[in-house]
Amino acid sequence: MHKPANRKQLWYFIGAHLGVWLPWQAFTPGHSTPLDFVSEAFFRPGADVAAWANRSGIKTLGASVLAAVEFHFQQPGAAMETRVLAGSEAQASVLYAYWMRWCGTLLAGRVRRGPTRRLTELDSGRMEILAASQKRVRGPKVQRLYEDELDEIDSDVDTAAAGMIATRADCPARTVYTSTWHRVDGPMAALVEGASGRGVSLHKWNLWESVERCPRQRHDEGRGCRTCGLEQPCLDKARQYHGREDWPVGVAAEAGGLYRIDDAIKAYRKVSAATWQAEYLCQRPSVEGLVFPEFDPAVHGCGAPPAELTVYRTIDWGAGVFVCLWVGVDGEGRAYVLDTYCAEGGTLAAHAERIASHRLREVRATYCDPAGASRNDQTGLSNVQQFARWGIRCTYTTSPRLRDVRNGIGMVRAALAPADGRPRLFYHSGEGNRMFVKAMQSYRNRKVNGIWTDEPADPQEFEHVPDALRYFFVNRSGPRDVRIVGYGAA
Repeated sequence: MHKPANRKQLWYFIGAHLGVWLPWQAFTPGHSTPLDFVSEAFFRPGADVAAWANRSGIKTLGASVLAAVEFHFQQPGAAMETRVLAGSEAQASVLYAYWMRWCGTLLAGRVRRGPTRRLTELDSGRMEILAASQKRVRGPKVQRLYEDELDEIDSDVDTAAAGMIATRADCPARTVYTSTWHRVDGPMAALVEGASGRGVSLHKWNLWESVERCPRQRHDEGRGCRTCGLEQPCLDKARQYHGREDWPVGVAAEAGGLYRIDDAIKAYRKVSAATWQAEYLCQRPSVEGLVFPEFDPAVHGCGAPPAELTVYRTIDWGAGVFVCLWVGVDGEGRAYVLDTYCAEGGTLAAHAERIASHRLREVRATYCDPAGASRNDQTGLSNVQQFARWGIRCTYTTSPRLRDVRNGIGMVRAALAPADGRPRLFYHSGEGNRMFVKAMQSYRNRKVNGIWTDEPADPQEFEHVPDALRYFFVNRSGPRDVRIVGYGAA
């Protein structure tokens, strides 16, 4: 068989010999396709590549196809060592199960021994499942490492696995990553944020690039769409893609994927809007367990806040971490986080100097946690008193109701997603607020017996920025003291 020379030839080769016709058309601006992912990896054998895609989005299947085609065109005796690493053996077995199918078709003449449950030996190398442990990833040297569902792999194991990669004269080495983005602070987040800096080519696609084509008799030129459970999102995508508000047929009529439409309908009916956006449309990481699932950079980011704002500062005196946010409020009460200062370590004097010299020096008030009023055993002064000496006067509420963490979180949530649907909290989407965004997307609730509670985990890495934001809302919400009156009292 002749080796494919371009993307189209590769697509036909895979379809003809493996029976997998990879989706090739993107419907979302900036998106890639499963064929683009496999094609780049095949024609650039030394390049690290990654696929960020939806659930059931052909990521793992595509990776197995790539492995089979590479082995097929590898010269006998080349001994290409390939390993599959996932968060669990069960997950790694999904890719390996596809692989065993190809061992009975395209690779039937290349298999020397196996495939067994974990290992296949070929005349040009080996394919093996790795246990997700430090010991296993620190042993072998390999030319191909497939990390499937990267976000389920322990970060330390993922880091240690980098030492496995070893190029041979006849075979450049590389890592192939595939995953849905589950965790805002997990390995996939680091990969997405730093792909270019790490030399990884990132391919992204969602449900619309992986769903099967809706047959004509089903959509009936749009008439069938009216009774379809996927009608609205499918039509919205088609109208966005074609730039026509009157486009009558859903985008699935033009798709060419493998994800069953009926399965997509069941998922759409079952999952929350936030889960649909994260795990099926790949618009954001999963929001499961987050304190502020309402926070969405696409909604709350603001490139140019209003010029006329009343500016406030709000401070969290964290243990080892100091945070100050500058928040502007417009005439209608909308709040804009203008800048974030988040510093590990450092002296209180250094933080005060940084704040006092900030470009936003003219502020109406500086809010803080009442804990800052507690006296230091060494200096005999509280943080509030020391800041006052340096010209920064801090204020805080003593109301038990307003100081309750759950009430403060409720105020932030109400500003992010009010009942009328018009947000009242935004942030300036500049470099200075990168930590603000990361913290808001990473602040998690506590888990008890495997179930998320409506209570933040304490302590946690990203708690200080949300705490400072909460103090802003708490301290601006009415009187400094609240008197509790019994029911029915005059």
